[in-house]
This record gives sequence, structure tokens and C-alpha cells, in this order.
Amino acid sequence: MHFEVLHAVRALFADYPGRYWIAGGWALDLFVDRVRRPHTDVDVLVLARDLDLVAGTFTDPRPTVENPNTGDQRPWDPGETLTPGPDVLAFPDDLFPAPVRVMLAASDGDDWVYHRGRGNLRKPLDEITLTTGDGIPYLAPELVLLFKSRSDRPKDTEDFNDVAPDLDTARRAWLHDRIAPRYPDHAWLPALT
Repeated sequence: MHFEVLHAVRALFADYPGRYWIAGGWALDLFVDRVRRPHTDVDVLVLARDLDLVAGTFTDPRPTVENPNTGDQRPWDPGETLTPGPDVLAFPDDLFPAPVRVMLAASDGDDWVYHRGRGNLRKPLDEITLTTGDGIPYLAPELVLLFKSRSDRPKDTEDFNDVAPDLDTARRAWLHDRIAPRYPDHAWLPALT
């Protein structure tokens, strides 16, 4: 599978009036312009404040709320408040070449805000947005890797090792300065200095 699945996601979001980004491992693939490993799904990020736009755009089928830890799904009531992090929206798996999961991002004005209780960790929405030549928006690699740095899953380490050489000095420094205070012995830090 090349990037065709991402074109299906772009078509799905064609009428969506809010911001969205391809996230996760696919965003890293877009950054380095190659599919580096197999993916089981496509993560899409939207702003939590735009849930009304999501509800108004995706009515048939309406996504369900999925617990990302268990995979359990339940109907989504569009008036329901969902929380960045523990709440994920899932489209039916049989509609697209790969399952599409919609994650929620916290924001404040024109800034993305890290939802892990550290409101001082933020970055302008325009800075976290990269776009392919054919118009697919994706999340900046330093943000994707920040989320992946909390895990010791082999695929996250593989993602870091594949992408770190392609990060410029500013992206490396930003990621280093966000990982080091929480995880001073993190295995990725030497490659970021």
C-alpha cells in the first residue's frame, strides 16, 4: 500500500470545513516521502473544539466513540463532550482501505495545546501543519514523535530511528526540549543533541 489510503481520507474530509491532519506513523511517512512500514490504520487529528463541525459533516455513517485501549465502540451522541486523549472517533472499518480513527486535539485560539495536563506546551496551528504537494495536511513530525516518546513500543522506536535523521535542527531541539524534562534518561535524547 502506498499513499492511496491517504487520498481516500482526503476525499472523506473534502467537505469538512475545519482543520484536520494525518497523524501517527502515516504523518511520518509523508514527512520523509516514503512508506517506511506497514500500518494497521490511519490516524486523523481534528480540534476538539470543532466537534460540531465533525458531527455536521459526518452524518452517514456517523463515527462511533472508540476506547483506544480496548477497541470497544459505542454510539456517539453529537452533543456529547469528548476529551482529547481518551476519546477517539472511529469510522466503520469496511468503508476504507484501512480503518480511520479520529483523534482530538486540545487548542487555545490559534495554538495547539498538549492535552497531557501541561497547558504551557503549545505550538501555533500553522507551525504544526505541513502539506504534501497534492494537498494532504499532516502533523509536523516533532509532534508525532513527542506522542510516540511516551511509549516503548518497538514500532515507535523504529519510527524515531527512521525519521530522526531527517529532522532539521529546530525540530530536533524542540523535541529534545519537550522530552528531556519528563524523561531525562530517554533513549532518544542522544540522537537529538
